[in-house]
Amino acid sequence: MAKKGLTKDRIIHTALAQIEEHGLPAFSLRSLASALEIQVSSLYNHIQGQKELLAQVGLRAVHMLAEQEEQAVAGRRRDEALFALADAYRRFAREHTELYHIIMGVHTLEIPLLESAAEQIAKPILHVLADYGIAGSRQIHYQRLLRSVMHGFFAHETSGGFTASAVDREESYHFSIACIAAQLNAEPNKSAESSRNKQSISNHNNN
Repeated sequence: MAKKGLTKDRIIHTALAQIEEHGLPAFSLRSLASALEIQVSSLYNHIQGQKELLAQVGLRAVHMLAEQEEQAVAGRRRDEALFALADAYRRFAREHTELYHIIMGVHTLEIPLLESAAEQIAKPILHVLADYGIAGSRQIHYQRLLRSVMHGFFAHETSGGFTASAVDREESYHFSIACIAAQLNAEPNKSAESSRNKQSISNHNNN
């Protein structure tokens, strides 16, 4: 019989807290049941198994990160939005590292629902890029570039990197984002120049 007061939401919430505190490798249905003071068998009245539970935890993690991104860029545009988003992304990774690892490991977990939901993280980024006039395949390129910088910087610093110099890491991170911002601000001009050159060539060929 299921323990009175036990719900799927409570199970997911407790699993999320357990993973944040002890890490994903240490997580199991047995440890979760112990935290809830129930038998493991009672969990199956609400979930199908550990894989389905991790999918639900992952979905909440994705929503948390996407929400932080959206709040960061709300009412902001271009450089202001870009820097706010980059700070929000890194802050989430620092404060919810274990959940961030689940998000970044969606492909290894092989949970299609979670992989699809993870696309929500890209939406605020694409919105910011659109303000720069970036569209099409170049928008995807820049989105990948920005996410690579944000993730790469966090991954390197948490693995013990960036310790050989006294130069402030916050400054280095913002310098990296500033480089992307500079390229983004120059991009529309390059596109316009390219269009003018193509038009000039076309006009020359028609004469």
